Amino acid sequence: MTAERDFFDRQGAKWPAVLGEGWETSPSFLVLSNDDRKAAAALGRAALRFYDIDEFGREMPREQREAEEQAATTWDIPYTPNFISDVYVTPRGPMVWTDTKGDLPRAMGDAMLRVLLDELRVEGITAHVVGAPVDVSLEGLPVIPLSG
Repeated sequence: MTAERDFFDRQGAKWPAVLGEGWETSPSFLVLSNDDRKAAAALGRAALRFYDIDEFGREMPREQREAEEQAATTWDIPYTPNFISDVYVTPRGPMVWTDTKGDLPRAMGDAMLRVLLDELRVEGITAHVVGAPVDVSLEGLPVIPLSG
C-alpha cells in the first residue's frame, strides 16, 4: 500500500507556521487498485472510521466520542470531520470526499491516511492512494452507501 507523495500538500495550502501543522483543505481519497471491489470495501470501512478521528489524530470509539460531545461545552467539543461522502465508483477507482470544515490538522490527516492504508492491507490488494482530481465530476457515478 502506498500513497501519493505530498498527498495533502497537493490538496490544499499549508497553514502558516504560527497556526501549527496542517492544510486548508477537506481532503478526498481516490484508490487506484488492481481490485476495485475490494478497494471500495476497504475505503468504505475507512471512511466510517474517519468520523471518529479528532484533530490530535486519536481514533475514539464512536460511543466515547458521542458521550464527550454531549458532555462538552461549546469550546471542548472534539474537532472531527463534519461529513464523509459515500463511496463513489469513478472510472479511475473508488473515492470519498470529506468535509473537515476546510481545515485539516496534520495529525488528523495522517491518521485518516493510516486508517485507509490499514484497511486496504486487510483486503490483501495492491493499491495506491491519491487525491481526486479537482475537476472530477461525481454526477451520475455509481455510489456505494456507507453503512455502520
